[in-house]
Amino acid sequence: MNSSILLTLLMLGIIIMIHELGHFLAARMFKIPVSEFALGMGPKLITYHGKETDYAIRAIPMGGFVNIEGMEIDSTQKNGFNAKKPWQRFIVLFAGVFMNFILAFFIVLMSNFLQGNSQISDKAVIGEVIKGTNAEKTLIAGDKIIEIEGIKVSKWNEISQVIKSSDKKEISVKILRNEKEIDEKIKLTYLEKEKMYIIGIRPSIITKKYGLVEGFKVSLIDYKNLFKAIIDGFKMLFTGKVKMNDMTGTVGLVQVVSDVGQNSVGFVIWLTALLSINVGLFNLLPFPALDGGRIIFVLLEMIGIKINKKIEEKLHLVGIVILVALFILITFNDIRKFF
Repeated sequence: MNSSILLTLLMLGIIIMIHELGHFLAARMFKIPVSEFALGMGPKLITYHGKETDYAIRAIPMGGFVNIEGMEIDSTQKNGFNAKKPWQRFIVLFAGVFMNFILAFFIVLMSNFLQGNSQISDKAVIGEVIKGTNAEKTLIAGDKIIEIEGIKVSKWNEISQVIKSSDKKEISVKILRNEKEIDEKIKLTYLEKEKMYIIGIRPSIITKKYGLVEGFKVSLIDYKNLFKAIIDGFKMLFTGKVKMNDMTGTVGLVQVVSDVGQNSVGFVIWLTALLSINVGLFNLLPFPALDGGRIIFVLLEMIGIKINKKIEEKLHLVGIVILVALFILITFNDIRKFF
């Protein structure tokens, strides 16, 4: 569990750092002063004093922020945020979300190029022997099944066909191991839930590396599917199909990472991409205090509708209170569910 906590904090830290880096780079591009770039909240643990910006790691490993100068109502700073044109402010506000989307696509792209395209082999070669089955006593990964009950097999799907056509609970199997033919007797394992007998083996997996164009196309499709999954989740949330008990916060995420991490590192990498898109879309929601909420006011100003800054700040303050309350509620819900 301790490793899952550290891994979760690392994942969230990277996602938040990239998000805040987007705001930071966009602000610097328009020469807006940035007084602090921080990971975490609360008291400062480590601070590096740069030429114009303090880079800090804070005590509470949740969230992070970029302190962009000139966002206050009464700010008169010459190059401050509020002194910039609406389109420039829009870019600064949107840059964090944009970087989250870029991070997710980069993870998907690199994952596909490094892992390649994994496909189930159609050959009758054992890729894995299922633990707890009788086959574990006689078969090993890499064995090639050439006969079952005297019937020759060469394809993986032929194995199940032969077993289904046989009424025996113990079968004779001829395998090829290290270029030697071996005859074995295997007692089938009965699955109570499925009401069926199995040998207890899984096929081998073939990995094919992607070419540049093919890998890019596949990554775009995978990225689109991740995006769609998150959007569908938001739709279910807003339409009441997802209850509060089904929502998971940081505490619950640790348990998810623990469960997923047991399967493979690849699942954790893809989960990071999914979370990055999630963070980006969540911040894009037109809710006060979020990037999307602030963008709404900038867009209104761009079409000639200027809202009083004091009213805007009060709305953002209310939004912060609601978000903090929601965070606390989800955290307590996580604790109740998982502990």
